[in-house]
Amino acid sequence: MIPSNKFNFIKVSIEDIDKIVSLRLELLKELGELKSLQEEHLIETSTREYLQKALSNNEFISYMAESKGEAVSISGMVLFKRPPYLENLRGIEAYILNMYTVPDYRGKGLARRLLESCIDECKKIGVKRIWLHASEDGKHLYKKMGFTTKDNEMELFL
Repeated sequence: MIPSNKFNFIKVSIEDIDKIVSLRLELLKELGELKSLQEEHLIETSTREYLQKALSNNEFISYMAESKGEAVSISGMVLFKRPPYLENLRGIEAYILNMYTVPDYRGKGLARRLLESCIDECKKIGVKRIWLHASEDGKHLYKKMGFTTKDNEMELFL
C-alpha cells in the first residue's frame, strides 16, 4: 500500500495543464515519438490548446499523483459518445491514454491507483466500454485490472 502522506492524488484541472503537458512530453520522448525540438514544440502547443477546451467541457479527464508538489504519474481519459449497440445502449465510451509514471517512481502502485480512479469515474458517469492501446510495460497492469486483449483495431489517416 502506498503511504498516503507520500503522494497526493488529484483530479486535474485547467490549473494543472503545465504539469500534464510536461509529463505527456516525457512519455512521447520515452516512446521515441518526438524526433526534434520542432516536433516537441508542435505537440506542446497543440496539447495545451486541446486541454484548455477538453478539460473545460469534460471531454478529457485526468488524474495525477504528486510528490512534494511535483507531478510524478498521470492518467488520461477521453470521453465520447457513439451510436448505441447491444453491449452499450447509452453509447458512452472512454479511451485511456497517456498513462505515464516518471521512471524513479515506477513500481510503487501509482499507475494502478490512477487507473482505478479513471474506472471509478467511468462507473459514476455511465461509461460502458473503456478501451486503450497498451505498451508492453503496461499490459500486465491492464490484465490485472480486468482488461482483455482484442486485436481488431483499425485506423485511417487522412
